[in-house]
Amino acid sequence: MNSNFEQARKRIKNINWDNKSLDKPSHTILVTEFIRRGNIFLDFNSKDDNRRAVFNATEVIDYEIPAHIKEGCNGLIEANVDWITEYLCTFYLEWAYVLDKQMPIALKFQDLYDPIIKLFERGGRISYHHNELVCGKHAWPRNSGLITRELPPQDIKDDVLDAIDNENVEEPE
Repeated sequence: MNSNFEQARKRIKNINWDNKSLDKPSHTILVTEFIRRGNIFLDFNSKDDNRRAVFNATEVIDYEIPAHIKEGCNGLIEANVDWITEYLCTFYLEWAYVLDKQMPIALKFQDLYDPIIKLFERGGRISYHHNELVCGKHAWPRNSGLITRELPPQDIKDDVLDAIDNENVEEPE
């Protein structure tokens, strides 16, 4: 059986970085769900509401990733991507490593980075611009602590996201 870390490495390697979709309805769902999950994780570990949407969960829990694992995460993305995408992929890989160590906090939040990785897989990209996290024509405050945790969890299975994207495509006349 493959480890979570190896599965995560394979998932990152399989992303087609040339596939870029500027703005799909599913992208908004995925970014919002990523932020929602991050806020729940951070609420569990810190009560500070001054937080960024992009964070390294292994640092939050003070887990030291071994140097050889860090080296295995760095440079995995061969495409020319921005720093935020590279950081998020690295944070995802490191979290998968912590999950393999059966840390209770990792087991509780095992799918923490799944929405943002799925966004990349589906051609979505994010960036920071004027203190906002931007995806397509949508933006979220950089201080994600302002985003409510009371939002219901979103179903982010591919078939559900495909249906959302396809229902918003206008039929040619």
